Amino acid sequence: MNELKWFVWMFPLLFIVHDMEEIVMAKCWCKKGFKQHIRLPITPFGCTKNTAGFAIGVYEELILWIFATMLGNITGFYGLWYGLLVANIVHLILFHIILLPLSYRHYVPGEITGWLTVIPCCYILKLAQNILGYSVAEIAIWITVGILFAFINMKILHKNINNLAKLVE
Repeated sequence: MNELKWFVWMFPLLFIVHDMEEIVMAKCWCKKGFKQHIRLPITPFGCTKNTAGFAIGVYEELILWIFATMLGNITGFYGLWYGLLVANIVHLILFHIILLPLSYRHYVPGEITGWLTVIPCCYILKLAQNILGYSVAEIAIWITVGILFAFINMKILHKNINNLAKLVE
């Protein structure tokens, strides 16, 4: 279990590596005005061209991921962390590796680090499962909780991203 206490911190670190690419590239990418070839109900950065607003949203997510990691390390309860890690893996594969690049047919911020971080995230998930030994039911519960939590949080952030941007203007 001591091994788990160390490597669970890789999740927030990999998350921030990925999102730093998005933060750094967002403004430049948005200015180029790439059009979607395949219409999706989602848009990168929650329909904002304000990097600061997007960065605040990333910061809020990072705080949540750190909280879940600390909760696991302090209490030994890793269910939320496990579910959020799976939600992050699904996010990387579904959006940054498949949907957004295919939709825009061009580089999308987060695409490079999506590829670079998804493999270590999957490896961390495998190590965690080996140590935690969750049953199929527990895995299903925590994945559902993690994905719902991350999805609801993302919807709230995307809806309020322009208001968040105004906080720093």
